[in-house]
Amino acid sequence: MERSKQTSFCLSCHLMEPYGRSLQVDDPTWLPASQFQNNRVPREQACYTCHSDYVMYGSMKAKWRGLHHIYAQYLGNPKPPLHLYRPYNNRECLHCHAGSRTFEEGATHNADPQIMADIKSNRMSCLTSGCHDQIHNTTKLNEVKYWNAK
Repeated sequence: MERSKQTSFCLSCHLMEPYGRSLQVDDPTWLPASQFQNNRVPREQACYTCHSDYVMYGSMKAKWRGLHHIYAQYLGNPKPPLHLYRPYNNRECLHCHAGSRTFEEGATHNADPQIMADIKSNRMSCLTSGCHDQIHNTTKLNEVKYWNAK
């Protein structure tokens, strides 16, 4: 289970390769790339950090889906594009961002008093509200510049 929390484990599946490449996009509007490149998430556990409620780490239903993914990887024929089973929960963002100064004092988050309350209660999605909507855009990977990690 511990090894499955490693980014290298997640990216060892052929189907996940483009998602790994999206972490290297040299564009700060690509949220996963920005988080990964600036060490806002531990690089060695980047996938798990943002998707801790997913497959093997979530509910029994999520664990069952995780086993299905393993089956599909080794015995089946998985097909892109991948989709989340349910809308992304802000709880995953708030694990790190709640309490951080840039999040709590950010002008956009505080433009209206209701915005922060809606973000924290998951009534407004961080990912679909027009703010952080460049998430693993794997269809554009041939059109972007990549970060050269030295």
